[in-house]
Amino acid sequence: MAKEFTDDENDIHVWAETEDEVVENAHEELDAAGVEMDESAIREQIAVIPSPRRIKSGTDGVFDERRRRGGERTAQEVVESGMDVGLGTGSTTAWAVAEIGRLLRAGELEDVRGVATSLQSHELAKEVGIPLVNLDEVTELDVTIDGADQYSEEEPTVIKGGGGAHAREKIIDAMADRLVIATDEEKATDPLDYPVPVEVMPDAREVVAEDLRAVGGDPELRMAERKDGPLFTANGNLVIDCDFGGLDDTAGTARDIEKIPGVLEHGIFLDMVDDVYLGTSEDVETVSF
Repeated sequence: MAKEFTDDENDIHVWAETEDEVVENAHEELDAAGVEMDESAIREQIAVIPSPRRIKSGTDGVFDERRRRGGERTAQEVVESGMDVGLGTGSTTAWAVAEIGRLLRAGELEDVRGVATSLQSHELAKEVGIPLVNLDEVTELDVTIDGADQYSEEEPTVIKGGGGAHAREKIIDAMADRLVIATDEEKATDPLDYPVPVEVMPDAREVVAEDLRAVGGDPELRMAERKDGPLFTANGNLVIDCDFGGLDDTAGTARDIEKIPGVLEHGIFLDMVDDVYLGTSEDVETVSF
């Protein structure tokens, strides 16, 4: 994960992928501002933050102030000491994970355990000091904080799976007494129209694609970004992104997909959301169901 030095008093904020780089950059900014600070003091003010290299939205997405604000506020208001927490995936959720770690280190939270929905959230949680337990060690969670590719302000439903981890995400989200989506204002759409990720058995991809067309979808096999060929999930399956246009009957579309043999899971998280925390240009708003 990346590192960040913050000196609010002098309005200095620098980040880099390594702590040594941050120290060097911080020295330059402090010198330019005429502020004296030794290396040990700089290192004391360095925090772990999400790395743009490890999140698909890249630098612009990770450092979008709306996402940072939304993720941090979610952690501050939703997580309490003693909780078992599902740790979701995405740029906004990554800020929530980082903030939980900061609150633990500061002693503002105690005895919090996390269950990660993906390798991304697992690695970030380790780096910020959140104790982790495996999914098969728990049967319920107090809350899960997760992201979304698209959410509705009219119904407690989101579309997820842009990262290909929606099967594990759905299990962890469903285990929680409370599912909180941390996102930003741009991802609100009614009706939902984001292409639905569908995880399928590799040998069944053609027949599943035909069945998806038969129920009104336009399926496209997801290809890997940094290697030749299709993307494989952590479960060894393929992902078909299926465009249904506007989902006027979200529940009906979900049922249609679930009936298709060869489908392992889909990205419609139907009637699962309790609250949405969305970062805006100036604040954080909430939608509750």
